[in-house]
Amino acid sequence: MSPVNPDDSDESNKSEAVKSRTATDPNANLSQIQNNVKELPDQLLLMYRAVESTRNGVVITDPNRPDNPIIYCNPAFAEMSGFRIDQIIGRNCRFLQRDDREQPEILEIRKAIAAEKPITTILRNYRKNGQVFWNELTVSPVHDASGKLINFIGIQNDVSARKEAERRVSEFYSVISHELRTPLTSINGALRVIEDGSAGRVNAGVMKMVKIALGNSERLMRLISDILDLKKIESGKFKLSLQKLPPMTVIDTVIETLKPLADEKKINLIKDVKTHQSALFDPDRVVQILNNLTTNAIKYSPDGTDIILRVENPSSDSTRFAVIDNGYGIAREEIEKLFGRFQQLDSSDKRAKGGTGLGLFISKSLVELHGGHIGVESSPGHGSTFWFEIF
Repeated sequence: MSPVNPDDSDESNKSEAVKSRTATDPNANLSQIQNNVKELPDQLLLMYRAVESTRNGVVITDPNRPDNPIIYCNPAFAEMSGFRIDQIIGRNCRFLQRDDREQPEILEIRKAIAAEKPITTILRNYRKNGQVFWNELTVSPVHDASGKLINFIGIQNDVSARKEAERRVSEFYSVISHELRTPLTSINGALRVIEDGSAGRVNAGVMKMVKIALGNSERLMRLISDILDLKKIESGKFKLSLQKLPPMTVIDTVIETLKPLADEKKINLIKDVKTHQSALFDPDRVVQILNNLTTNAIKYSPDGTDIILRVENPSSDSTRFAVIDNGYGIAREEIEKLFGRFQQLDSSDKRAKGGTGLGLFISKSLVELHGGHIGVESSPGHGSTFWFEIF
């Protein structure tokens, strides 16, 4: 029989005494708990002080009592809700929702509690003064050594500022989608009518201004489209329409679309098809990726050079597209940040400007939605090869 350490026994008795007094009084408040702090073992005292001082709200409930009442909350939770601690202890957490209890997240919490499973969600709660606040809540069950459920602990974080930012971003996208894109489409159409002569002849000075306005209008339209694509991608709502097609079809589309732009700089767009094997991809999005890569190649290449659009099969289950130019090349330090949001190539050495800084980031995202990857091989003065591979 092993000897019993009297100190261990004494510490255990103190802990049990504190637990007993807390458990038998669901209305125990902070001052009552603090009166027992001196009886806690050092390790438990450290934990208690940590929970008391954290900026996250913490509540503990007792599911073995009627209505699963709160038996402990820390000062951060009291400050978050606007209630005093003695006004919180003994109540069910749903008092924070008032009459706003049709939130689907509440049902999910109930299901998790019934199944004794952890859950993280966001609830719309109300402070004591009636002000709405958004509460990011993680509820976890607590079991004793025998596996019996004894408590639930909730860790709370006020995310009202984040929700307000999300609301403003949503309004911003709505303005872009409806208040900007619609009139820009009309402006673009009117400028096209003047440019092609359908509205009558104009002098060279007016035509020059029309072309400048049209170029900037189209750039703004691209920016709007890029921002809306970015929103869909980051929200996880971007869906691909996959089809099994010969990859040369998208090469043909890109060359046909961008030939007028290339002709302005006397650049030759050369098709190099090394495979006729069909692949599964979203043709519109692969065209979008190749358009981005090829447009960049045209902008950053000297007049009179060649740009190759290549497609091949590195393996039986992958298709690789590449855009190869003889342009200025890219420095190593620029390559490392090239596929980030709002990143543009250095515009020195007479390079063209005017991109949105989103094209490569969106291209990378679209490639990854296909389960593929994208990259670039380049060095200053030796041109660049932008490639992506889909499976």
